[in-house]
Order: sequence, then C-alpha cells, then structure tokens
Amino acid sequence: MPLFKRNRDLAKKVGAEVFGAMDGTISTLAVIAGVAGAGTGNFIVLVAGAAAMLAEAISMGFSSYSSSRVRERILGHKKGAGKASAKEGVLFWLVTMGGGAIPLLPFILPLRLDGISGLWLSVLFSVLFLFAIGFYSGKITKRSPWKEGIFNAFVGMVAAAATYVVGYGISLLA
Repeated sequence: MPLFKRNRDLAKKVGAEVFGAMDGTISTLAVIAGVAGAGTGNFIVLVAGAAAMLAEAISMGFSSYSSSRVRERILGHKKGAGKASAKEGVLFWLVTMGGGAIPLLPFILPLRLDGISGLWLSVLFSVLFLFAIGFYSGKITKRSPWKEGIFNAFVGMVAAAATYVVGYGISLLA
C-alpha cells in the first residue's frame, strides 16, 4: 500500500477515534456539570449523563455512517462502500460511548459520594482522559504532546465550568 494512502487511512481512523472520544467525554461532562450545578442529586446527574452519552453516541455513529456513505458515493466507490461506512459508524459510536463513560464513572462506581464530590471526581477523570488523548494526538502528529494534552484538558474544563454556571444560575431562578 502506498505511504500516502496508508497515512490517509490512518489519519481518518485516528481522527475519528480522537473526535468521538473527546466529543463523548466533553458533552457528557458538560451535561453532568450543568445538572450538578443546579443542585440535583447523584441519581438525576447519573440519569442525565447516561442519557446524554447514549444520545451523543447514537447521533455520532449514525452521522458518521451517513457522511461516509455520501463521501463514498461522491468518490464513485461502489464495491464494499456500505460495509466500510457501517464500520466507520460503529467505530464512531463505540469511541463516543467510551469517552462518554469516563465522566460517569464516579456516579456508577460504589463510592457513595455526595453530589459535589462526584462532580469533582468526574471532572478529574475527564480532564486526565482528555489530556491523555491530546498527548497521544501530539505524539502521532509530531506536535508537542504536552501542549496538545493541556489544550484538550482546558477545553473540557471550560465546558464543565460554563454548564455548571448555567445550571447554578437556573437553580437560583427556580
């Protein structure tokens, strides 16, 4: 296989993995932070986070499948295009679910945490996971792994802080 094609295929696969895992983590963390900010209990935080994770993963999986089918049709690929698109959609669904599960761990594990402790642990797990994805991305793209890791972690913290403030603000109105 020529180097260009191999690099293009690897970039597409790794790009999907990074995008799906980050999207699952950040969107689920943001929902958890917003609901926790409103002062609800752990059960409600868990239900909202799990629903957000599943909805995001289904959306990402089917969107990836659909966009892959359109891309294959535009390029004129007929043989095996449906199977390749389905594989891409399943991959996106799986990595989005995996990423979305990270912020839910403190609420799933039998830790008996109060709401704010669960949120802090959720943020910690998510930030470490996002940092690891950025570090990995930096390594394979020959960019600074530390800068990429810090950037990803920062994005997750901004999303969590923003939605926490919104949840808290809405709770003051209620």
